[in-house]
Amino acid sequence: MPPRVAVVGGGLSGLTAAYQLSLDLPGARITVLEASDSLGGALHTVDFPSGPMELGAEAFIGRRPEASELVAELGLTDTLRHPGPLGPAILTDGRLVPMPVGTLMGLPSDVAGLSGVLSPGESAVAARETDTPLEWEPGGDVSLGRLVADRFGDAVVSRLVDPMLGGVYAAPSSGLGLRQVIPGLAEALDRGAPTLTAAIGELVGNRVPGPVFATLDGGYRGLVSALAEASGATVRSHATCTAIHREPSGYTLTVTGARGSWVENADLVVVAVPVPHAAPLLAAAGGVDGAVSGLSGIRTASSAVVAMEVDRGLDLPELSGVLVATDEPVPFKAMTFTSRKWPHLDTRPGHLVRVSFGRLDDDDVLTADDIALARMAESALAGVCGSAPTILYSRVRRWEDALAEIGPGHADRIAGVRAELADRLPGVEVVGGATEGVGVPACIGSARAAARRLAAGWQD
Repeated sequence: MPPRVAVVGGGLSGLTAAYQLSLDLPGARITVLEASDSLGGALHTVDFPSGPMELGAEAFIGRRPEASELVAELGLTDTLRHPGPLGPAILTDGRLVPMPVGTLMGLPSDVAGLSGVLSPGESAVAARETDTPLEWEPGGDVSLGRLVADRFGDAVVSRLVDPMLGGVYAAPSSGLGLRQVIPGLAEALDRGAPTLTAAIGELVGNRVPGPVFATLDGGYRGLVSALAEASGATVRSHATCTAIHREPSGYTLTVTGARGSWVENADLVVVAVPVPHAAPLLAAAGGVDGAVSGLSGIRTASSAVVAMEVDRGLDLPELSGVLVATDEPVPFKAMTFTSRKWPHLDTRPGHLVRVSFGRLDDDDVLTADDIALARMAESALAGVCGSAPTILYSRVRRWEDALAEIGPGHADRIAGVRAELADRLPGVEVVGGATEGVGVPACIGSARAAARRLAAGWQD
């Protein structure tokens, strides 16, 4: 008999898991429980008067296969779009400095190219990296930020690495694990690269030509809709799962909604919500204290996006956006000139701009209300462009606990969580940005792998 499947969370990870389970377990009765009024989670396309605009994830890394393969399976390849040739600048010391060439997530392959970002003294510190012996244990993992600071100096971290990673992780690189965040760099060190500069140079030199990022014409809502439809799942919105219990015949999920509470019965359960919500659900099931502790130990950051359409009388810089050095005294962390970055969006009446706020351990700005955040974004844009913008339309979207800090040893932590779940709660999987990594391809890969494990276990 086909199984009953409950998916807690209708974001990208939950929908992908539902879709994969529909492929691997034909006839499965799949129910997606989504606490909000719409599917998609961190993929959130809204309608401006001039057309769609993303208030969540904006793009995915096209060179990773997971997202591109899923898009192709769903028949959406014709909607893929790529950014134009413009690059970002770093806001540091009150100046916009073009992102140095030859960098990898802000890590330099040639310190000589950092003169616009570093002072002569800071450049001299960074230049010593190539002459400093590197101690590296193959297979090991360390704090990315601390390693870079030790090798290149603090300025490279605050003005290059943290600004690059801040938009993805909303966490300082000191709390991020090298192996999970830049696995290719860890592998180059495993192979015996004598310095970080040599390892970075190897990766930069082996880059495959072509665009790095991709998005979908019409927005991510097309992917969300296609996944939901292809999965054949029953979707229940405004449905918050408050507890999971193991029963002799499977699992029961306590759910609350606008019309009261009810119980969903399931043989297989996918938990696809941020870890502050996932850990209590598993704790209610009991017997998995190690897994609950492992998930609870993952710190998460909140963020906010202010999306605007502004009159084209504003003179936008010829840049894809602005990344902000962490020692720069401004409240925002990044700014994307969306219609400059994506040529297919540069046909709107106004310029499209996104301003991002919120960092781990430095999110006081998020206590401001939406009106105040919108004013901060407007002021930030005026400061970058040198004149006040005329706002045609704007929207604010907040993301609570949406970005996980993927620290050193994260893979071992998640392996321990999965092992205990397999032993104590067979048929339950946890997926999402706090498992195999942040970003659209990582979430897709995590969800598909978890769904395949569940299907294999059921068929056994």
